[in-house]
Formats: sequence, structure tokens, C-alpha cells
Amino acid sequence: MKKSVAITLGVVIVGAGSWVGATWYTGKRIEESSQRHLAEANEKLAKITPLFGLRIDQLKYERGLFSTQARYGLSFVKSDKDSDMPEGMVEFDTAIEHGPFPKSAVAQGAIAPKLAFVRTEVAKTDNLKELFELTKNVTPVAGDAIISFGGQATSSARIAPVQVEHEGTKAEFSGMTINGTFDRKLQAVTAHALMEKLSVDGEKSDDPIKMTVAGLTMDIDSRMGKFGLSIGDSSLKVKRLDIARPDEDVKVSLDNLGYGVKLAEDDKTLSAEATYQTGDIVLNDVALGNGQAVIRLAKLDGPAVKQLSDTYNQILRQVMMGASDEGLQDEQFDVLLDNAGKLLSGNPSFSIDPISWKTAKGESKLTFALDLANPKDVKNLTPQEIAVQAIKKIDATLVISKPMVRDLMVQYAIKQEGLDEVAAGGQADEQMRSVSGMAEMLNVGKNDGDNIIGKFTFADGMGDLNGTKIPAEELFAGLLGAAGMNGMDEEGEPEDPTLGGELEPAATASPAELMQDFDLDTVNAMLTDMAYSTRKEDGEEGPVLIIDPAQTGASDLRMQLLCNDFTEQCQDLVATATFRSKKPVSLKAINAWNQQYRWTRAYLDDKNQAVLQMDMNAEGGIGKENLQIMLNTYFSIVEDFSATIEATPAR
Repeated sequence: MKKSVAITLGVVIVGAGSWVGATWYTGKRIEESSQRHLAEANEKLAKITPLFGLRIDQLKYERGLFSTQARYGLSFVKSDKDSDMPEGMVEFDTAIEHGPFPKSAVAQGAIAPKLAFVRTEVAKTDNLKELFELTKNVTPVAGDAIISFGGQATSSARIAPVQVEHEGTKAEFSGMTINGTFDRKLQAVTAHALMEKLSVDGEKSDDPIKMTVAGLTMDIDSRMGKFGLSIGDSSLKVKRLDIARPDEDVKVSLDNLGYGVKLAEDDKTLSAEATYQTGDIVLNDVALGNGQAVIRLAKLDGPAVKQLSDTYNQILRQVMMGASDEGLQDEQFDVLLDNAGKLLSGNPSFSIDPISWKTAKGESKLTFALDLANPKDVKNLTPQEIAVQAIKKIDATLVISKPMVRDLMVQYAIKQEGLDEVAAGGQADEQMRSVSGMAEMLNVGKNDGDNIIGKFTFADGMGDLNGTKIPAEELFAGLLGAAGMNGMDEEGEPEDPTLGGELEPAATASPAELMQDFDLDTVNAMLTDMAYSTRKEDGEEGPVLIIDPAQTGASDLRMQLLCNDFTEQCQDLVATATFRSKKPVSLKAINAWNQQYRWTRAYLDDKNQAVLQMDMNAEGGIGKENLQIMLNTYFSIVEDFSATIEATPAR
């Protein structure tokens, strides 16, 4: 019996001694590796925060037999140019329970041997006194981690709730929880964050606004890829967002707002996909529908992307630190150019598939695909030559649902303008006719049943916009000219044929429908079909049609044909609307109109009356359908001009 007790007691003593010894060894191992891990952490901070430096310093480290107490400080790294960087340091207290069986880990069900259990929280210091007052003396940030001997860790963190009131604005933050894992060997991270609510109530402030964000979640699942870049998935979702500005009578609500990114790789390339989506959006009680956008990048050369990323971050850090080694910058520029060429050599592609918007009445969407190539001898090419050689193929399609757009117009007119359903529908129909006509006139789309469809393709040096061929030189000269890179005329002004005030027809017409000049009877018949009453008069340069202004808001409305005395052809048609407003119209309002609308010109006549004119030209031929569209467009603009000058304050 005595022998049995002695054996048992010996086993217990040996076991206890082994546990104590293992605990002592674990604590020593943790201490020896702490400085190495600290250096690695600072290196990673430098990479992920190139615009500003962050650094962690160990302020205290006291190792005991079963646990260690440490304190760390997080602060900005200052340079001579960083005078605006915040002063002070955020300090963290860390309690480390040594393995192999840290009690807090065992209490959470982790019964297998572990290296350590670590509890970290923000320390209460003078720098953070006000923050602790907001959290009612609860540490603003705290977290626990269970670390295994193989370098894997599971963690949970908590951000404390906050309530604050300042100058009439109240803010309430519900706090946030974050749970995740980390695998040191794979440099893999998973994390899930949840915030229940963030609300701001500033109705009593100088800038009244109310905002509520509910059900915000963030997720990460990434690992280090073979090219030295993190790959995987990340996302952010908001269950509901409400914003209101009572002083401006604006109220917006969004459901299920989301954003996600997927990064993937194969043996040679990287690919990326970004998805944006929103559920139903309501603006001032008008249901606008819901939408999504999917953007993809494919066939990106992996080593080239890594080198571009590293060089960019290096340049950024040098700029922030005030470095001025011009030779090094030239070398870095050459590296960027070289790797950009490698990137294009893989023929990368960019696509939008799709951007879409849906309502109960229909869906509108845009799809776009771009294939790229590597231009040769890029240093000796002009911007236009680079564009022509770099763009291998473009394929874009825009589909606009007429019922969808009409429904939005009707909803707005009923709820915001106070119209009844019949009046709102009539107004929407007229607006849709104008939009449809404008699309045809500008050749940006074709009417196809319930849709307006626009298509653009580019390949082998030739573009095609809805059937109209555009050579590469003309296409890119226009695009680069709009960007200010070329396309300047002799006087240094951008060439733009639409700025001359005349609206040239863009849609095609069959020979039977093509008019070489304006015919009074044809124009009069079109106006009659549009339900306008007319009478004819003789003018100094050709016949004039005096039109009953009806509901346009004009006091006098006429169209004059300008004819050649020798050929008797009338190749110009001038539409003129005169307005006798109750209050004088300011020149400021006239100038503002002319800056916004290119196809008409506004001015004050010798009686100080506002006049709106539009010129139409038939030189080279004009289709009857195009003329009808332009007449519809002009009458619509006349109504807009009338509303504008009536709403403009008097001088």
C-alpha cells in the first residue's frame, strides 16, 4: 500500500515538475522570439502604410513562471516633412499565459497543448483620457488570441460601444466584434467583423443631417500567393443605410449594399473580380430600383504586378520621407515602364459584365470588354500611337429599357411634382420621345422596341458606333483631344464641331427620305402632325411659319426658311421663340443657359425680351426623320427655357 502511494505521489511530482518545466520553457521561448516578431510586425506596417509611417515599440516585458506582462506602444514615424502627424502614442497592455496548458485557453475548450493565450487591451493613458470617457471607462479595444506551437492562432476582438453628443449632434456606435484565424506558415488570414448600428442625429446642428448604418459586416479570407501578393476574397456588406437632410427635404434609403473583391492566380498570371451591388434604393419616396456592377481584370502577369507594386510603394515612401535622388527616380521609372510592358505582353483584359439597373418595369445594362496589347518602342510613340497599338479590341453594348425609365419619370412626377397619374404618364411619354429621338439624332443608340440599344466595337484599327465606321486615327484623336493631349486647332482651341450652334443630323436616311433643302410644305406638315397651328408669312430672306405657342411658354414662336436668291434653295431653317416674361431676365441667366446648351442660343432683343433660337442646316442632305426629331427637341427645349427664366430671380 505504502509502495503504491509512493509511486502515485512520484508520478504526480514528475508530472507537475514536467508541466512547470514546460511552462518555464514556453515562457522563455516566447521571450526569445518576441523581438523577432516585433521587427516583422514593423516591417509589415511599413509596407501597408506607405503614406504615413507606423511603428510598434516594446515599452515593458516582465516574464514570470506562468505568465508574462508586457506593454507596447503604437505611434507615427515622423520625418522633417511630417509636422502635421499626430503626437503621442497609443499604448497596449498584454497578458501572456504560457503553454502548454494556459488556463484561459483550457477554459474556452482548447484542451490540446498550446504555446500561449494572449489578452491585449488599450491602456488608459493621458492621451486617451477623453476616449475612455466616451466608452464609460471600458477599454476601447480588447482582444484574445490562442496561439498553437505550429504558428496558428484563433482570435476575437471587441471595439467598445460609444455615445457622444457635440454641438447639437448625437452619435451612437453599437461597437464591433471581430473573429478570425491566422496561419503563420501560409500567411493566411480569415476574419469576420460585425457592427450592429451606427447612427448620427444632427437635426439640431448647423448642418442638419440624420444617418443610420445597420448590420455592417466585413469578411476576409486570404493567403500569400506565389508572387508575393495576398490572394483570396474580401467583402463588405451593409444591411440598411438611411440618410436624410430635413432642411433640403432629401431622404434616401438603401438596402443590402455590398462590395466584394476576389483575387486569384495560376502559374503565371493574376486575375481580379470586383462586385458592387445594392438592393432597393428609395429617394424621397420614389423607388429607384436596384443594381449591380461586376468588373474583371484577367491575364495579369504575376511577377510584373509584384514588381510594379513594390516600386510604386518604394517611390511613395521616398516622397513621404523627402528623398530627392533623381537618378534613383529615373531608374525606378524605367522599372515601372519595363514591367508595364511585361504586363501588356500577356494581353490582359478588362471587362464590365455588367453594370445593370433593375426596376419592376425592366432592366438597363452596360457590358464592356477591352483586350490590350503591348505597343512596340513605346518611348518613341505619340499618345495617339500608343492608344492605337495598345488597344487590341473593344466590345461595348448599352441597353436602356424605355418602360423602366418611363416608370421612374412617372413616379417622380406623381410624388414630387404633384401630378395625377394621367398627366404624369403624358409628360413621361413626351420626355421619352425626346430621349429616343436624341439618341437617334446623336447616333448614340437605336430604338429597338422597348429598348434603346447602343453598340460600339473596335478591332483591327477600325471602330464601329451603331453601324457608323470610325477609323482609329479619327477615334483616338477625338478621345485624346477631349483629354487635352492633342487635337488642337491652329489657334490652340480644341476642335469641336458641335460648338458652332448648328445641330447636324447623325442618323442615316434612305435616298427617298433625304432632303437637299427645306421645303415649306414639308415643315408645315410636320408641325401640323405635332398638333401645332400655323400661318404663313413672307420674310425678307424666305417664307416664315408663325406658330401658335400653345403650352410652350413663349409669346411668339416662328420658323423662317433662309433661301438663296439664285438657286431658290432653302438650306437653313431658323426656329425662334420670344418670351415676354413678367420680370426682366438677367444676362447672368442667359449666359448660364448658353454655357449648358450648345444646340440653341439665347439672347435679349432690343425690347429686352428673352429670345431662344436654333439653326438647322440641310447642306449635304437631311433625313425627314431627323428633321422631325430636331423639331421635337427644339419645342422641348423651349419649354425648359421658359421654366428656367420664370424661376430666375429678377435683376
